[in-house]
Amino acid sequence: MAVGFDPSGRLPAFTTHAGSSSFTDFLSGTAPDLLPGRRPLPPGLSAVVAPHATTIVALTYAEGVLMAGDRRATMGNLVASRDIEKVHSADGYSLVGIAGTAGIGIELIRLFQVELEHYEKIEGTMLSLDGKANRLAAMVRGNLAAAMQGLAVVPLFAGYDTRREIGRIFTYDVTGGSPYPRHPS
Repeated sequence: MAVGFDPSGRLPAFTTHAGSSSFTDFLSGTAPDLLPGRRPLPPGLSAVVAPHATTIVALTYAEGVLMAGDRRATMGNLVASRDIEKVHSADGYSLVGIAGTAGIGIELIRLFQVELEHYEKIEGTMLSLDGKANRLAAMVRGNLAAAMQGLAVVPLFAGYDTRREIGRIFTYDVTGGSPYPRHPS
């Protein structure tokens, strides 16, 4: 029998009190260890058992930017998938490619797409390319704890800067920092 439940089968009092309609809020108050990000990963196994996306490249040219990736995901020394999509449109002017833990990378891209759409709906204008790059950096930083356990995601972000009228490429490290020059001078 689960802890906190009485043998008669009745639910504990905390489950019957009115509160928020959010399940996440309910779980935060009753069993926070069950929320994603609060459970410890098994030591040493994380990076070995999660498929990793491996190769993406980007280049700028006179009219914009081009990004491509192979379609293979690896898991240790095995091929986990031969048809993974590593390059995704972030919006009408930008792309994100992922290298690293595939599942976390795809989740990060989906959330990034929603973030950009939400910003545009709330503000009534598109976020600048630098703003998009900075937002993605913050999202990568938010994954630092998982990255330290071997589940790193290192995106490659590229887009057409409508203000400067050039294609630009942004690189990141696992902390969300950009150690390399981001754009031509």
